[in-house]
Amino acid sequence: MNLKCVVIDDEQHAIEVLTDHIAEMPGLTVFKTFTSPVQALTEISTEDEIDLLFMDIDMPGINGLELAKNIREKAKYLIFTTAHPDYALQAFDVQSDQYLLKPISFAKFALGIDRILKKEASNTKATTKEADQVAALYIKGDHKYAFSNIAIDEILYIKALQNYIQIITKSEIHTTYLTLKEIEKALENHAFIRVNKSNIVAKAAIKKVDGNIIRLVNNEMIQIGEGYKETFFTYVQSSLLKSNRNQ
Repeated sequence: MNLKCVVIDDEQHAIEVLTDHIAEMPGLTVFKTFTSPVQALTEISTEDEIDLLFMDIDMPGINGLELAKNIREKAKYLIFTTAHPDYALQAFDVQSDQYLLKPISFAKFALGIDRILKKEASNTKATTKEADQVAALYIKGDHKYAFSNIAIDEILYIKALQNYIQIITKSEIHTTYLTLKEIEKALENHAFIRVNKSNIVAKAAIKKVDGNIIRLVNNEMIQIGEGYKETFFTYVQSSLLKSNRNQ
């Protein structure tokens, strides 16, 4: 487990206390810190995939409660860190997971965050177990009691065509009346990636990438959509073998 943490507090000393505590806790990593709530508002995005957001409440410009209403959905867990106990009820309204009162000792921090870490570990186990169980998909056939069982590791890519999709496997093509969004949701715990508005590709089926073109193991070519390039090439970079030798 390696959870990304963001700390927002207008006092640098308070940030340093929390970053020191985060560094002491296994499984936590400091991703970004902000002394300006306005800067945090403009710079934090959903793509950051923040796990833990630590936020002061009494800050200039935008207080933590107002800020949370705008960025709460961009983090998995929200932890308020404040010297004011009277904001607790309002913190509950913006779905905070913890409310830590300053001064925050490491013991207080560890006890509060341990509950979140245990919850996260439990969720991860449940997701892994569910993914292991869903090794195949059933799709409807051409009449009420007709179904096809498709092994997920046999799928090369999926293509959207008007109001139905085609699932292209290593040996055959299946057609079913689903949306691409619905099949993407069903496969979210498996190694697939959306590469344009009409195609989801199995990562294991990618043979070569040349500019904006993906060549699959069956030699079919699919173009990477403009709005999907960043996510796709971030994935490629994360899997790229790199040499430590000086070039």
